[in-house]
Amino acid sequence: MNFMFQNIFSKEDIEYINQLPEVINAKNKLDVNSSKGVIYFKISLTESIRNTLFTRFGVDFSNVTEIPMRWIKGDIGPHVDTGPTEFENTYLVYLNDSPGEFVLESTSYPITANTGFVFNEGLSHKTQNTGIIPRLLVGPMNEFATSVGLGDTIIYYNNYIDALAQNLNYIAIQDNSWILGELVDISGDIGSYTSWRIAYVYGTDPPPSGFYSNGFALQSVAGNYTYYVYPATPCFLEGTKILCYINNDDSYIPIENIKSGTLVKTNQHGYQKVKLIGKSTIQNPGNDDRIEDRLYKCSVTNYPELNEDLFITGYHSILVDTLTDIQRKEIIKHVGKIFVTENKYRLIACADERAEPWNSKNSYNIWHIALENPDEKMNYGIYANGGLLVESCAILFLKNKSNMIIV
Repeated sequence: MNFMFQNIFSKEDIEYINQLPEVINAKNKLDVNSSKGVIYFKISLTESIRNTLFTRFGVDFSNVTEIPMRWIKGDIGPHVDTGPTEFENTYLVYLNDSPGEFVLESTSYPITANTGFVFNEGLSHKTQNTGIIPRLLVGPMNEFATSVGLGDTIIYYNNYIDALAQNLNYIAIQDNSWILGELVDISGDIGSYTSWRIAYVYGTDPPPSGFYSNGFALQSVAGNYTYYVYPATPCFLEGTKILCYINNDDSYIPIENIKSGTLVKTNQHGYQKVKLIGKSTIQNPGNDDRIEDRLYKCSVTNYPELNEDLFITGYHSILVDTLTDIQRKEIIKHVGKIFVTENKYRLIACADERAEPWNSKNSYNIWHIALENPDEKMNYGIYANGGLLVESCAILFLKNKSNMIIV
């Protein structure tokens, strides 16, 4: 069933839709991207619009309260619509005129206001020559009033909890490409983030581990599915004291006061100069979930090397001589393999049962340092808050994968 319909909605219905705050706000978001983008949203279904969709398309939305809509700028490449469940037809209505054409199989149609299309699931379609004029659509949706389309390839979040839940608190959505940070295909704003971890992708449990930088093609990891990603960084809470060599003496210095060139004491390589200093913020949750993207409390009680409590992110490592079987399993689940720094195992805080999730909901400044090393992929063991051996950051990681501002 392939049909084109004209003059779908009344003038009053179109005016009503165009003045809705949801429509206006979504358009404003799209205008941030000058060349291409998609903004997804929903509007409440009025009785008039419900009756029109039944009369013109034959769809019964009597039990539906909202319908999906989207603003689109730029061409959408050839694709077959997908949805969360099987469906029979795609329904869409263009609400404004636009340059270019809607191409269904081999037939081209001008994009004109108040024109609708109904076509079978499985048919390839695209738009072409649409330029940068935004176009407003009801749908594309199926007979259940569920959004369908090419499918989101990457959904970006600013924290692990939201990414794992696959909720609506995303910061950006990417279509048409599995290349991280492909800005022409992103609606929303990924900010200054340059490196990501995968919280969820269909068909993999646990998800692939590791860090993936902007420019990396994610489909090479687990196929052409939707990836839910978030940034993660190993860091110290502001106020952490690091053992340095100052004025011919060992002294613990707050990490935020350390400067480039400061000598820091390492576990096996004497004093090394600070090469880079990174700063960022973390939104710490007010719960006890053992996740990477939060702060953990290393207490004096559980870590006798400390003379005051230490707070580090879940991905930051304490350096230890041995690992238990449970710790090995947890480390591999989070980072893919066991790592060693200066002949010590890296035990990430979220896998160390001695470290307690810090139940303090707030935004906190976090810091990290990288010391001079001829191999920019290597790091050192350094001493924090009285003597606990923890890892420094590698130069290459801090520069390219930390999502931190170099200060």
